[in-house]
Amino acid sequence: MTRMALWLVRALLVMAVPLALWRLAYPLTDWAALALVPLGAAIWLGFYRPLLGRRRAELAVAIRPESRLGFWLTGRLGAALGATAGVVIGLPVLAWAGLRSQGLVLGLLLALCVLSGLLAIMAERGLRRSLTAPYARVMGQRIGSGAAAIIGLIPLVWLNWAVIPVPHGITGMGLPEAVSAAIAQLPARGTWLDEALGGFAALDTAKLWLAAQYRGAAWVGLVFSLDAALVAFVTARSFVAVLDFTRQDGAT
Repeated sequence: MTRMALWLVRALLVMAVPLALWRLAYPLTDWAALALVPLGAAIWLGFYRPLLGRRRAELAVAIRPESRLGFWLTGRLGAALGATAGVVIGLPVLAWAGLRSQGLVLGLLLALCVLSGLLAIMAERGLRRSLTAPYARVMGQRIGSGAAAIIGLIPLVWLNWAVIPVPHGITGMGLPEAVSAAIAQLPARGTWLDEALGGFAALDTAKLWLAAQYRGAAWVGLVFSLDAALVAFVTARSFVAVLDFTRQDGAT
């Protein structure tokens, strides 16, 4: 139990500290993006190592020992592509969530991280009774992060829908005006980072505008649910990857 707690604390620090530095420094400079580099590396390695282990286990069964294909088919390329996809999807979502989320949402996301880590470790331990270590590792991570995201989705939707207020000024604007106003609130530095975050700001403002204009419509709740689901699943999956990175021996 002590070792598990240590893993979780280390993973929380690896994930939370870069995002906190990013949130504090972004209003001042685009160099704030450098704070996200260590987090991106941790997520990449946390995806890469389990994927490589599973792929090597598959190749050990598929390729005969005397075959020369074993020299070429190592599993590294597939694992690297999968890890890169995880970073390309996960890091921008985490960066925007860390930048725009209010205190209640941030607290819920931290709790979601802890829950996903606990469930992933327990799932992996249970699966090792039936599966080899590489498969138990990958499947345990997916099951744990998926279950945690589903559990955290309901309070996350509720916070965004019922607790966090919609800006009053948005109710009297058209959608283009609301989006333009939101983008104008970002630091006007005219860089690639502003362009990237402008897209997130536009989508986020469109969601709030729909909530202000069509508060009673059921389909607006669906929009909030999809947005919350993306954040929940990305947060849980990324944290489980960071947790794998911080585990020195990679075993439970």
